[in-house]
Amino acid sequence: VQDNQWWRSSVIYQIYPRSFADGNDDGIGDLKGIVQRLDSLAALGVDALWLSPFFKSPQKDAGYDIADYKAIDPLFGTMDDFDTMVAEAKARSMRIIVDLVPNHSSDQHELFQAALKAAPGSPERDMYIFREGRQAGTLPPNNWPSVFGGQAWSRVRESDGSLGQWYLHMFDSSQPDFNWSNPKVLEYFDGVIRFGLDRGVAGFRIDVAHGLVKREGLPDLLEEHLESGFKTEVSMTIEEMEEAAPYWGQPGIHDINRRWRAILKEYG
Repeated sequence: VQDNQWWRSSVIYQIYPRSFADGNDDGIGDLKGIVQRLDSLAALGVDALWLSPFFKSPQKDAGYDIADYKAIDPLFGTMDDFDTMVAEAKARSMRIIVDLVPNHSSDQHELFQAALKAAPGSPERDMYIFREGRQAGTLPPNNWPSVFGGQAWSRVRESDGSLGQWYLHMFDSSQPDFNWSNPKVLEYFDGVIRFGLDRGVAGFRIDVAHGLVKREGLPDLLEEHLESGFKTEVSMTIEEMEEAAPYWGQPGIHDINRRWRAILKEYG
């Protein structure tokens, strides 16, 4: 196996930072705690560490609601702590893999806050998936369900206080989905990936990798897939799921992955 495909044969150890090791005795796991356990992990023969999210977040979904992709949440330490962890892991021949969460951000992210303040149809709103509702705006744009239960749309109040457009959130209402048909979103995440690679990150685990692209037109989910008792996603094959759900496994996802792969190749 060539070294540029190291992940195919590596022993990868996942760390959930909040509960792994507390380095400052505040009762919450952190990056310093990980550094303190590196010798033990090296002794186990670990080649790479995969860290669940530790970026700035309101923590409504255990850090998978990111408010700033380039800042460490104070719960877990500082950017200096992160740099130390990467350097100390490298000194023990261990790589660092971080969770990338590109399907959605926190509703506290500056891009979403800008979208809320902007007008319908604006470039700010186009970073996310905003749509007019059905039946004079009173109903969601389609019938998609949230993975967390309920509908996958929430309605906003416009700057004048009136009820306005709806935004898509395949997970919690505090996690608005990015609009991956907008080139500006691709460019934004190119920067996020380069930021990590420039700081010594070796790779990324892509959260909700199958859900970034939504089918054109955002068509309704067929009613039989909403009925209880019908074949569930858990019991479907990948092919069946991608055919049934207009928000999973759409063809454009592969283009995004190839784009990211090209960026990683620049770093060796």
